[in-house]
Amino acid sequence: MILYIAIAVALIINIINPRILWRIDSWKYKNASKAEPSPLYLFLCRGLSLLGVVILIMAVYFRPMNLTDLVDWNSKLRITQQYMGVKNGEPYIDSEGYNELSEEQLESIFTLFQQYTYRRTYDTLFSDGSLSNLGERMIIFFVYEDDELVNTLIVSDTGRISVNDKSYIMQNSPELIRRVSEII
Repeated sequence: MILYIAIAVALIINIINPRILWRIDSWKYKNASKAEPSPLYLFLCRGLSLLGVVILIMAVYFRPMNLTDLVDWNSKLRITQQYMGVKNGEPYIDSEGYNELSEEQLESIFTLFQQYTYRRTYDTLFSDGSLSNLGERMIIFFVYEDDELVNTLIVSDTGRISVNDKSYIMQNSPELIRRVSEII
């Protein structure tokens, strides 16, 4: 993270006043008299620095986040699993709740969470957490600390997830659902 900050500071300085980095580079010259930069150089420096800042922001914004950031070892976990589909032309939703999990099950789920990451999408910033294209299976995790709901995680088998009313994407979400189903 310190590297990201250092790069961002250098790029922002270069956007504001590219002559500063131009002068820093003058140590290479014996008499330290380097000609003034051309307007084209200044324009290109600012443009490339701006592009660098945008790329840096995107790299930080789209970095993978761990599921373990949502749960604590002292958290209580409640799980609801849903199966959705159409049978004989009628839609159905079968739901199973798992409110009382053993310590062994909780530990297995927390360990499982360490193996999975999720990412922001372009829509995450402005999303309301609603999910489309849910697929047939979905699992919902409610994370409580001291009987207070602190996080809600909804995972669909299509790779779309919702974390605290914001939409994200996750690779291997069907595998996570399957493995959690085996544990509970």
